Amino acid sequence: MAEIYLLAFCLQLAVAPVLYLVDRPLLGGLNLLCLAGYVVALVLHRRLFVATALTIKLSTFLIFVIIGIAITADSSSLIYYLLFAEVELMLADLRRRTKILVTGCLIALSFGVLRLPPLYGTDARLSTVDMLLSDLGLGLVFVMLCVVILRMLTITDRHEHRYRSDAMHDSLTRVLNRRAIFERASAYWKRGRGFAIVLVDADRFKEINDNYGHTAGDAVLRHLAGLLRDSLRGDDSVGRVGGEEFLILLPGAGKTEGVAAATRIRDRLSRHPCQLDDLVLPVTLSMGIARSREGEQLRDVIDLADRRLYAAKSAGRNQVVADGHAESAASSNAERLTLGAERAFEADDV
Repeated sequence: MAEIYLLAFCLQLAVAPVLYLVDRPLLGGLNLLCLAGYVVALVLHRRLFVATALTIKLSTFLIFVIIGIAITADSSSLIYYLLFAEVELMLADLRRRTKILVTGCLIALSFGVLRLPPLYGTDARLSTVDMLLSDLGLGLVFVMLCVVILRMLTITDRHEHRYRSDAMHDSLTRVLNRRAIFERASAYWKRGRGFAIVLVDADRFKEINDNYGHTAGDAVLRHLAGLLRDSLRGDDSVGRVGGEEFLILLPGAGKTEGVAAATRIRDRLSRHPCQLDDLVLPVTLSMGIARSREGEQLRDVIDLADRRLYAAKSAGRNQVVADGHAESAASSNAERLTLGAERAFEADDV
Protein backbone atom coordinates (compact mmCIF):
# COMPACT_ATOMS: atom_id res chain seq x y z
CA MET A 1 0.00 0.00 0.00
CA ALA A 2 2.84 2.40 0.74
CA GLU A 3 3.99 1.98 -2.87
CA ILE A 4 0.49 2.84 -4.12
CA TYR A 5 0.49 6.02 -2.04
CA LEU A 6 3.88 7.01 -3.44
CA LEU A 7 2.80 6.26 -7.00
CA ALA A 8 -0.41 8.29 -6.61
CA PHE A 9 1.54 11.17 -5.09
CA CYS A 10 4.07 11.24 -7.96
CA LEU A 11 1.42 11.12 -10.68
CA GLN A 12 -0.76 13.83 -9.15
CA LEU A 13 2.31 15.96 -8.50
CA ALA A 14 3.05 15.78 -12.22
CA VAL A 15 -0.55 16.83 -12.99
CA ALA A 16 -0.57 19.83 -10.60
CA PRO A 17 1.03 22.42 -12.94
CA VAL A 18 -1.17 21.27 -15.83
CA LEU A 19 -4.35 22.19 -13.95
CA TYR A 20 -3.13 25.75 -13.39
CA LEU A 21 -1.87 26.09 -16.94
CA VAL A 22 -5.33 25.27 -18.35
CA ASP A 23 -6.98 27.72 -15.93
CA ARG A 24 -8.58 25.25 -13.52
CA PRO A 25 -7.46 26.76 -10.18
CA LEU A 26 -10.16 24.97 -8.17
CA LEU A 27 -8.98 21.57 -9.42
CA GLY A 28 -5.41 22.69 -8.85
CA GLY A 29 -6.17 23.51 -5.23
CA LEU A 30 -7.98 20.19 -4.75
CA ASN A 31 -5.01 18.45 -6.30
CA LEU A 32 -2.72 20.04 -3.71
CA LEU A 33 -5.16 18.85 -1.04
CA CYS A 34 -4.80 15.33 -2.42
CA LEU A 35 -1.03 15.55 -2.30
CA ALA A 36 -1.14 16.63 1.34
CA GLY A 37 -3.58 13.80 2.10
CA TYR A 38 -1.28 11.26 0.45
CA VAL A 39 1.68 12.45 2.53
CA VAL A 40 -0.33 12.16 5.75
CA ALA A 41 -1.67 8.75 4.69
CA LEU A 42 1.84 7.49 3.92
CA VAL A 43 3.13 8.61 7.33
CA LEU A 44 0.19 6.98 9.11
CA HIS A 45 0.56 3.80 7.07
CA ARG A 46 4.23 3.48 8.01
CA ARG A 47 3.18 3.82 11.65
CA LEU A 48 0.70 0.95 11.09
CA PHE A 49 -2.48 3.09 11.25
CA VAL A 50 -3.68 1.28 8.15
CA ALA A 51 -7.41 2.02 8.32
CA THR A 52 -6.90 5.71 9.12
CA ALA A 53 -4.34 6.09 6.34
CA LEU A 54 -6.62 4.50 3.76
CA THR A 55 -9.59 6.62 4.90
CA ILE A 56 -7.62 9.85 4.44
CA LYS A 57 -6.19 8.77 1.11
CA LEU A 58 -9.50 7.65 -0.40
CA SER A 59 -11.42 10.62 1.01
CA THR A 60 -9.13 13.23 -0.52
CA PHE A 61 -8.99 11.27 -3.80
CA LEU A 62 -12.78 10.94 -4.05
CA ILE A 63 -13.38 14.59 -3.15
CA PHE A 64 -11.04 15.59 -5.94
CA VAL A 65 -12.70 13.20 -8.41
CA ILE A 66 -16.31 14.11 -7.53
CA ILE A 67 -15.77 17.86 -7.72
CA GLY A 68 -13.75 17.42 -10.92
CA ILE A 69 -16.61 15.46 -12.47
CA ALA A 70 -19.11 18.08 -11.35
CA ILE A 71 -17.01 20.85 -12.92
CA THR A 72 -16.50 19.06 -16.22
CA ALA A 73 -19.95 17.44 -16.29
CA ASP A 74 -18.28 14.15 -17.26
CA SER A 75 -19.84 11.63 -14.88
CA SER A 76 -19.16 8.73 -17.27
CA SER A 77 -15.56 8.49 -16.05
CA LEU A 78 -16.56 8.05 -12.38
CA ILE A 79 -16.70 4.26 -12.58
CA TYR A 80 -13.02 4.07 -13.51
CA TYR A 81 -11.92 6.14 -10.55
CA LEU A 82 -14.11 4.11 -8.21
CA LEU A 83 -12.62 0.95 -9.68
CA PHE A 84 -9.15 2.08 -8.66
CA ALA A 85 -10.44 3.01 -5.20
CA GLU A 86 -11.93 -0.49 -4.92
CA VAL A 87 -8.59 -2.06 -5.88
CA GLU A 88 -6.87 -0.07 -3.12
CA LEU A 89 -9.56 -1.15 -0.69
CA MET A 90 -9.23 -4.84 -1.54
CA LEU A 91 -5.43 -4.71 -1.18
CA ALA A 92 -5.56 -3.03 2.22
CA ASP A 93 -5.00 -5.03 5.40
CA LEU A 94 -8.54 -4.59 6.68
CA ARG A 95 -11.22 -6.92 7.92
CA ARG A 96 -13.53 -8.47 5.35
CA ARG A 97 -16.57 -6.84 6.93
CA THR A 98 -14.95 -3.43 6.63
CA LYS A 99 -14.14 -4.01 2.96
CA ILE A 100 -17.71 -5.10 2.21
CA LEU A 101 -19.15 -2.09 4.05
CA VAL A 102 -16.90 0.41 2.27
CA THR A 103 -17.61 -1.25 -1.09
CA GLY A 104 -21.32 -0.71 -0.46
CA CYS A 105 -20.61 2.95 0.30
CA LEU A 106 -18.68 3.32 -2.96
CA ILE A 107 -21.57 1.81 -4.92
CA ALA A 108 -24.05 4.16 -3.22
CA LEU A 109 -21.70 7.08 -3.89
CA SER A 110 -21.53 6.22 -7.57
CA PHE A 111 -25.31 6.24 -7.91
CA GLY A 112 -25.53 9.55 -6.06
CA VAL A 113 -22.84 11.31 -8.08
CA LEU A 114 -24.23 10.10 -11.39
CA ARG A 115 -27.45 11.95 -10.60
CA LEU A 116 -25.81 15.24 -9.61
CA PRO A 117 -26.37 18.19 -11.96
CA PRO A 118 -23.34 20.19 -13.14
CA LEU A 119 -22.09 22.87 -10.79
CA TYR A 120 -23.73 26.26 -11.18
CA GLY A 121 -22.09 28.24 -13.92
CA THR A 122 -20.57 25.24 -15.71
CA ASP A 123 -21.49 24.14 -19.18
CA ALA A 124 -23.23 20.79 -19.44
CA ARG A 125 -21.18 20.15 -22.53
CA LEU A 126 -17.54 19.15 -22.27
CA SER A 127 -15.08 21.74 -23.48
CA THR A 128 -11.90 20.73 -25.27
CA VAL A 129 -9.85 21.41 -22.12
CA ASP A 130 -12.22 19.38 -19.96
CA MET A 131 -12.11 16.51 -22.42
CA LEU A 132 -8.31 16.58 -22.32
CA LEU A 133 -8.31 16.67 -18.51
CA SER A 134 -10.76 13.78 -18.40
CA ASP A 135 -8.65 11.73 -20.79
CA LEU A 136 -5.52 12.56 -18.80
CA GLY A 137 -7.16 11.45 -15.56
CA LEU A 138 -8.36 8.18 -17.05
CA GLY A 139 -4.92 7.58 -18.55
CA LEU A 140 -3.27 8.07 -15.17
CA VAL A 141 -5.75 5.72 -13.49
CA PHE A 142 -5.04 3.15 -16.18
CA VAL A 143 -1.28 3.50 -15.57
CA MET A 144 -1.74 3.10 -11.82
CA LEU A 145 -3.92 0.01 -12.24
CA CYS A 146 -1.34 -1.57 -14.55
CA VAL A 147 1.51 -0.82 -12.15
CA VAL A 148 -0.41 -2.17 -9.16
CA ILE A 149 -1.40 -5.37 -10.97
CA LEU A 150 2.14 -5.98 -12.23
CA ARG A 151 3.50 -5.35 -8.75
CA MET A 152 1.03 -7.79 -7.20
CA LEU A 153 1.92 -10.44 -9.79
CA THR A 154 5.61 -9.99 -8.98
CA ILE A 155 4.96 -10.32 -5.25
CA THR A 156 2.74 -13.37 -5.80
CA ASP A 157 5.35 -15.10 -7.97
CA ARG A 158 8.05 -14.35 -5.42
CA HIS A 159 5.99 -15.74 -2.53
CA GLU A 160 4.97 -18.80 -4.53
CA HIS A 161 8.61 -19.50 -5.35
CA ARG A 162 9.58 -19.10 -1.70
CA TYR A 163 6.77 -21.38 -0.46
CA ARG A 164 7.67 -24.05 -3.00
CA SER A 165 11.32 -23.80 -2.06
CA ASP A 166 10.49 -24.08 1.64
CA ALA A 167 8.27 -27.10 0.97
CA MET A 168 11.11 -28.91 -0.82
CA HIS A 169 14.11 -27.95 1.32
CA ASP A 170 15.28 -28.77 4.81
CA SER A 171 14.96 -25.69 7.00
CA LEU A 172 18.32 -26.14 8.75
CA THR A 173 20.65 -27.20 5.94
CA ARG A 174 18.74 -25.82 2.89
CA VAL A 175 19.38 -29.01 0.90
CA LEU A 176 16.41 -31.02 -0.35
CA ASN A 177 14.27 -32.54 2.36
CA ARG A 178 13.45 -36.23 2.72
CA ARG A 179 10.30 -36.19 0.64
CA ALA A 180 11.80 -34.11 -2.18
CA ILE A 181 14.92 -36.26 -2.65
CA PHE A 182 12.87 -39.48 -2.63
CA GLU A 183 10.44 -38.03 -5.19
CA ARG A 184 13.34 -37.02 -7.42
CA ALA A 185 14.79 -40.54 -7.22
CA SER A 186 11.33 -41.96 -7.98
CA ALA A 187 11.08 -39.76 -11.08
CA TYR A 188 14.42 -41.07 -12.38
CA TRP A 189 13.33 -44.63 -11.69
CA LYS A 190 10.03 -44.26 -13.54
CA ARG A 191 11.79 -42.78 -16.56
CA GLY A 192 14.26 -45.66 -16.58
CA ARG A 193 17.23 -43.36 -16.09
CA GLY A 194 20.23 -45.04 -14.46
CA PHE A 195 21.68 -43.50 -11.30
CA ALA A 196 23.73 -44.18 -8.21
CA ILE A 197 22.72 -43.50 -4.62
CA VAL A 198 25.19 -42.56 -1.89
CA LEU A 199 23.96 -42.65 1.70
CA VAL A 200 26.12 -40.49 3.98
CA ASP A 201 26.15 -40.55 7.77
CA ALA A 202 28.16 -38.31 10.13
CA ASP A 203 30.15 -40.53 12.48
CA ARG A 204 29.63 -40.14 16.24
CA PHE A 205 27.35 -37.18 15.73
CA LYS A 206 25.64 -37.75 19.08
CA GLU A 207 28.99 -37.26 20.82
CA ILE A 208 29.33 -33.84 19.20
CA ASN A 209 25.91 -32.84 20.51
CA ASP A 210 26.70 -34.22 23.96
CA ASN A 211 30.19 -32.71 24.22
CA TYR A 212 29.75 -29.39 22.41
CA GLY A 213 26.00 -28.73 22.47
CA HIS A 214 23.27 -28.68 19.85
CA THR A 215 24.50 -25.37 18.43
CA ALA A 216 27.69 -27.16 17.43
CA GLY A 217 25.63 -30.05 16.04
CA ASP A 218 23.61 -27.68 13.87
CA ALA A 219 26.83 -26.05 12.65
CA VAL A 220 28.17 -29.48 11.67
CA LEU A 221 25.03 -30.32 9.71
CA ARG A 222 25.09 -27.00 7.85
CA HIS A 223 28.78 -27.41 7.09
CA LEU A 224 28.30 -30.95 5.82
CA ALA A 225 25.32 -29.97 3.68
CA GLY A 226 27.30 -27.19 2.02
CA LEU A 227 30.30 -29.46 1.56
CA LEU A 228 28.19 -32.19 -0.06
CA ARG A 229 26.48 -29.69 -2.36
CA ASP A 230 29.78 -28.13 -3.43
CA SER A 231 31.34 -31.53 -4.16
CA LEU A 232 28.70 -32.65 -6.67
CA ARG A 233 28.12 -32.16 -10.38
CA GLY A 234 25.52 -29.76 -11.76
CA ASP A 235 22.69 -32.30 -12.13
CA ASP A 236 23.42 -34.23 -8.90
CA SER A 237 21.14 -33.81 -5.89
CA VAL A 238 21.56 -34.08 -2.14
CA GLY A 239 18.88 -34.32 0.51
CA ARG A 240 18.73 -34.70 4.26
CA VAL A 241 16.88 -37.95 5.08
CA GLY A 242 17.52 -38.21 8.82
CA GLY A 243 19.10 -36.41 11.76
CA GLU A 244 22.67 -36.62 10.47
CA GLU A 245 22.02 -38.68 7.33
CA PHE A 246 22.11 -37.43 3.76
CA LEU A 247 21.20 -39.09 0.48
CA ILE A 248 23.10 -38.15 -2.69
CA LEU A 249 21.51 -38.87 -6.06
CA LEU A 250 23.93 -39.21 -8.99
CA PRO A 251 22.01 -39.50 -12.31
CA GLY A 252 23.81 -41.46 -15.01
CA ALA A 253 26.47 -42.65 -12.56
CA GLY A 254 27.78 -46.16 -11.91
CA LYS A 255 30.06 -47.59 -9.25
CA THR A 256 33.16 -45.71 -10.48
CA GLU A 257 31.42 -42.31 -10.47
CA GLY A 258 29.84 -43.04 -7.09
CA VAL A 259 33.18 -43.91 -5.48
CA ALA A 260 34.75 -40.85 -7.13
CA ALA A 261 32.05 -38.61 -5.65
CA ALA A 262 32.55 -40.16 -2.21
CA THR A 263 36.30 -39.63 -2.50
CA ARG A 264 35.84 -35.97 -3.45
CA ILE A 265 33.61 -35.46 -0.42
CA ARG A 266 36.07 -37.06 1.99
CA ASP A 267 39.01 -35.12 0.53
CA ARG A 268 37.11 -31.84 0.77
CA LEU A 269 36.14 -32.57 4.39
CA SER A 270 39.76 -33.28 5.27
CA ARG A 271 40.81 -29.95 3.74
CA HIS A 272 37.86 -28.01 5.18
CA PRO A 273 36.95 -29.47 8.58
CA CYS A 274 33.95 -28.14 10.41
CA GLN A 275 34.76 -25.30 12.79
CA LEU A 276 32.80 -23.50 15.49
CA ASP A 277 34.64 -20.27 16.15
CA ASP A 278 38.25 -21.46 16.78
CA LEU A 279 37.17 -24.99 17.68
CA VAL A 280 37.68 -27.74 15.08
CA LEU A 281 34.91 -30.34 15.42
CA PRO A 282 36.02 -33.93 14.74
CA VAL A 283 33.66 -35.18 12.05
CA THR A 284 34.14 -38.09 9.65
CA LEU A 285 31.73 -39.67 7.18
CA SER A 286 30.63 -43.23 6.50
CA MET A 287 29.04 -43.93 3.11
CA GLY A 288 27.19 -46.70 1.35
CA ILE A 289 26.78 -46.74 -2.44
CA ALA A 290 24.25 -48.61 -4.59
CA ARG A 291 23.36 -48.45 -8.31
CA SER A 292 19.88 -48.42 -9.72
CA ARG A 293 20.48 -51.65 -11.67
CA GLU A 294 21.16 -53.52 -8.41
CA GLY A 295 17.51 -53.61 -7.35
CA GLU A 296 14.21 -54.64 -8.86
CA GLN A 297 12.51 -51.67 -7.20
CA LEU A 298 13.76 -48.33 -6.00
CA ARG A 299 13.23 -49.19 -2.36
CA ASP A 300 15.55 -52.19 -2.88
CA VAL A 301 18.31 -49.88 -4.10
CA ILE A 302 17.90 -47.56 -1.11
CA ASP A 303 17.83 -50.55 1.22
CA LEU A 304 21.07 -51.90 -0.29
CA ALA A 305 22.82 -48.52 0.01
CA ASP A 306 21.80 -48.36 3.65
CA ARG A 307 23.10 -51.87 4.38
CA ARG A 308 26.43 -50.87 2.86
CA LEU A 309 26.43 -47.73 4.99
CA TYR A 310 25.83 -49.91 8.04
CA ALA A 311 28.74 -52.13 6.95
CA ALA A 312 30.98 -49.05 6.62
CA LYS A 313 30.18 -48.00 10.17
CA SER A 314 30.69 -51.56 11.45
CA ALA A 315 34.11 -51.65 9.75
CA GLY A 316 35.36 -48.78 11.90
CA ARG A 317 33.57 -45.74 10.42
CA ASN A 318 35.09 -43.20 8.01
CA GLN A 319 34.71 -45.82 5.28
CA VAL A 320 33.09 -46.12 1.83
CA VAL A 321 31.41 -49.43 0.90
CA ALA A 322 30.19 -49.94 -2.68
CA ASP A 323 30.10 -53.76 -2.98
CA GLY A 324 28.54 -56.78 -1.30
CA HIS A 325 25.77 -57.10 1.31
CA ALA A 326 23.10 -57.62 -1.32
CA GLU A 327 21.66 -60.54 0.66
CA SER A 328 22.13 -59.11 4.17
CA ALA A 329 19.20 -58.65 6.49
CA ALA A 330 17.96 -55.09 6.56
CA SER A 331 18.84 -53.06 9.62
CA SER A 332 16.25 -51.07 11.55
CA ASN A 333 17.69 -47.89 10.04
CA ALA A 334 17.16 -49.31 6.54
CA GLU A 335 13.55 -50.11 7.38
CA ARG A 336 13.02 -46.53 8.48
CA LEU A 337 14.54 -45.13 5.29
CA THR A 338 12.55 -47.53 3.13
CA LEU A 339 9.32 -46.60 4.89
CA GLY A 340 9.97 -42.93 4.14
CA ALA A 341 10.67 -43.75 0.51
CA GLU A 342 7.48 -45.81 0.21
CA ARG A 343 5.41 -42.92 1.54
CA ALA A 344 6.99 -40.56 -0.97
CA PHE A 345 6.34 -43.01 -3.81
CA GLU A 346 2.71 -43.49 -2.76
CA ALA A 347 2.13 -39.72 -2.60
CA ASP A 348 3.77 -39.34 -6.02
CA ASP A 349 1.50 -42.00 -7.49
CA VAL A 350 -1.57 -40.20 -6.18
